Amino acid sequence: MRYYGILRERKTWVKAVLLLLAVCMLLLEIARKQWIYVPMMLLVVLACFFRKEHIVSQEGVDIHSRLFGCSQHSCWTWEEITTIHQDTQKAAPNVMLHFGKDITTRVFVMKAEDARAVLALAKKMNPKIYIAGMGR
Repeated sequence: MRYYGILRERKTWVKAVLLLLAVCMLLLEIARKQWIYVPMMLLVVLACFFRKEHIVSQEGVDIHSRLFGCSQHSCWTWEEITTIHQDTQKAAPNVMLHFGKDITTRVFVMKAEDARAVLALAKKMNPKIYIAGMGR
């Protein structure tokens, strides 16, 4: 079973406006011969097409990034994850899960029922994981 995190999605019109502004600024910097800003504007143009997903599955915790046809996975297996902290207040009514590996953490926002299922999956896949709630 795969559980997907909730990510804020840009609306299509916002992407279109951002792309139009970035292309205009790119052309302006080329016309002014200010070459130092051209790579920066190219990165902004590419950012309009970037997509990211947070996935929790039986393999572990994965951040899947896509840009055009290229995709990249950044996966932590359940054996690598040492702690999970859940915060029910900060992202209410959703739940924020903090997955810890060594001193690094990844934060996923999920629906409450998905978060409960992820915690059950985590206990099943690695009984040594420390699971705690974050109170205020």
